[in-house]
Amino acid sequence: MKRFIIGMMISTIILLSSCAPIQTIPEGEKRVYEWRMVTHQIEGTSRYDGTIIPFVEAVEEITDGQLIIEPYGADILFPTTDSFDMVKNGVVEMGALYTGFWSGKDPVFTLGGGTIPGDPIRGFEEHFYRTERLEPIINEAYEQHGIKNLGAFDYAPEEVLISRVPIEGIEDFEGKNIRAAGVASQFYGALGASSISLSASEIYTGLQLGTVDAAEFNDFLVNGEMGLNEVTRYIIDPAIHVGPSTDKELIINPKAWEELPEDLKAAVYVARDKVRYESAIAYGVESQIAEQEWRDNPDIEFIELPEEDVEEMKEIGFDLLLDYKEESELSKQYVEEYAQVLAELGYLEDAEKLGYEE
Repeated sequence: MKRFIIGMMISTIILLSSCAPIQTIPEGEKRVYEWRMVTHQIEGTSRYDGTIIPFVEAVEEITDGQLIIEPYGADILFPTTDSFDMVKNGVVEMGALYTGFWSGKDPVFTLGGGTIPGDPIRGFEEHFYRTERLEPIINEAYEQHGIKNLGAFDYAPEEVLISRVPIEGIEDFEGKNIRAAGVASQFYGALGASSISLSASEIYTGLQLGTVDAAEFNDFLVNGEMGLNEVTRYIIDPAIHVGPSTDKELIINPKAWEELPEDLKAAVYVARDKVRYESAIAYGVESQIAEQEWRDNPDIEFIELPEEDVEEMKEIGFDLLLDYKEESELSKQYVEEYAQVLAELGYLEDAEKLGYEE
């Protein structure tokens, strides 16, 4: 099966590169490109081992060793929050990173990847339909800051809100300290909570010591791999902040990208698409299995929020989106295009809340 997939990839590369200018390489020689790649995910977790490693292996195999990418997990080379500038300045050539880290660069980054409060979208197909439609806006934002963006790197199922204290309704968010990032920080703030910034590696200790009362991070699979089930007493369902999303966008230093021959660029795209497909299986199915293990844990209680509270929280989330229309030209375009996508997918009532008109 693996050989079949690789064979299909090579055929695709030949097709994609057939119209590219022929690059002359001295007989018996071929240039080897060596890149470094960073991510916010922790080595040893599924969102690292199940996407980052298969990606770099696929690139090396497809290019016959002409492009070798050395991956680094969260905070290994430098703090994850420095990755934007490190890619831009060529300290590393590539990053697979969550866009919400860059909200200070442009407000539209806060919305990138589908991390939208109140989002009704569900499933792989709807997520990537939305992603492809909104990708040009995110690409433009990265381009304005001197970075090449290759779009969504992978698929992430719904995140969960884990807590050491019971949160049984919207009023219980008041005064809580919640680990959050990106637009989630504003969302929980609007619910009366205080947003605490913690890196992935700090969440366990934060919950264990009570630095935070709750944390919104990954799905059941990755959270379990990080041992967060050991310091969690409650699952608050649903986590309104985010449905299916893009956990990482694939960003590249423009100079490094332009130096690549066209066939090697095509190889990167093929490897990216391979990871998109495989992550949908690995994250989606495996997370469902992991959820049952969490539910079977006698030390963890699942709390279902009242329906009326969920609707009120969704309204608060959509109000935040409407505010983003005033933050920057790109964030305005993003919200308007997102509303159009919701209407096309049948979520007409939600689309109208965001200003969509037929």
